[in-house]
Formats: sequence, structure tokens, C-alpha cells
Amino acid sequence: MLEQVLTYLNNWFVRYTYTGNVTVSEDGAVLAPSEAATVLQPGRWYRILDSDFHDGVWQVPEEQSEKEEPEEEEQSKTFSCTLWTLGVPAGLLNIITEMEAWQAKYGDVVSGPYQSESFGGYSYSKAGASSSSGGTATVWTQFADTLAPYKRPPMARAVSVSGQSHQDAPYRRPFNPDFRR
Repeated sequence: MLEQVLTYLNNWFVRYTYTGNVTVSEDGAVLAPSEAATVLQPGRWYRILDSDFHDGVWQVPEEQSEKEEPEEEEQSKTFSCTLWTLGVPAGLLNIITEMEAWQAKYGDVVSGPYQSESFGGYSYSKAGASSSSGGTATVWTQFADTLAPYKRPPMARAVSVSGQSHQDAPYRRPFNPDFRR
């Protein structure tokens, strides 16, 4: 759920970035490159991007051994990717734990096939006051206010009057009425 929350927040709390070949053991410990292995302490979260099969958010195991090379029976994989170490705040990890507990308790009810039900003079509806949009309450609507301080606004591409984005438009010096040649 951590990856879903960080995507929702548009905030990955990136502390270190490495692009190149990475060797990861079967238990998730980063063995190479050495500079990434020293930054990734046990219990630390990291994200792998642009690999063929290993993209995602992973955690370095707590019982990571201090050896440089894996043993013969331990399998390790080397692949090319971008590796981010994540500095996820402890408060956010606590919120995610609460979200998982809420999802475990109410997930079946929320994802059920019926929005409302009535029988024998009794009726109920899942839509209600707990959701700001009037729809069904979800884990995202329940925790939206709690997650708001961690949320980062999306990066919008600035578009000029001509309709071109600023990255595609040629550079033009801004007009300065005091400029004289």
C-alpha cells in the first residue's frame, strides 16, 4: 500500500538517486553498487524504476548481513535501473498502517456489489456523510484530510499563449523598456 499512497501523494521523499547496474539479493538487500548499498540501511525503503521485471517499492531487510558477495546458494540478480532511496516520514508510515487496518475492516463492505439494500421495512445505503462527494466512502476519502499535509501538487506543463509548451518554444528574451543598445 506504500507505493499506492506515495503515488496518490505525488511525493516519493527521494533522498538519493542512482542510475546504472544494481545487484539485489533474493531477500531484497542491495549488494552493488557500493555507494547505494551504504546509503540503504536495514529497514530503509527504496524504489526501483525502469527495470524490466523489478519495478516497485522495496524494503531492505532488517537482518541484512555485512558481506559484500552473496553466498553460492543465495541467488542475486543484476539489472540496469534507476534506484531511489526513500525517506518516508514515520508519521506517514503510521497513517498507512491505519489505512490498512481500515481497509481490512471495511474493505469488503465498500467493495461489495450493492450500494443500498432494503427488506422488511428496513433499508440502508453505503453512500453518505462520510464521503465528501456523496459517493461511497473509501479508504482514500476517509484519510484525505490526514494525507493532505504530505501531498505535493502535480507538475503542470506551462503552456505559452501560442499553445507551445515552454520546453518546446524557442527562447525569447523578456521585454525590458529600459534596455538600450
